[in-house]
Amino acid sequence: MIIKLNKEIYPVKAVRKAVHFYRKIAAFKLKEEGGYLLVSGKPEKEDEELVRDEFLNFVLGIIRQ
Repeated sequence: MIIKLNKEIYPVKAVRKAVHFYRKIAAFKLKEEGGYLLVSGKPEKEDEELVRDEFLNFVLGIIRQ
C-alpha cells in the first residue's frame, strides 16, 4: 500500500507522528518526494483499506489539534 500526501496539505510532522503511532499495526515507511509525502507499508493482520482510512483520519486529527 502506498499513500501519497501533498505536503501543502499534510504537514510532515503530523504524518511522522501517525507513522510512529501506527508502527504496531503496519511497518510504514515515510519518504519525501518532491511536493509529496509517500507512506508505504503493509498491515500485518488488518485490512489495507481500513488501515489506510484510519491512518488518514488520525493524521487529520493531529492537524486539527
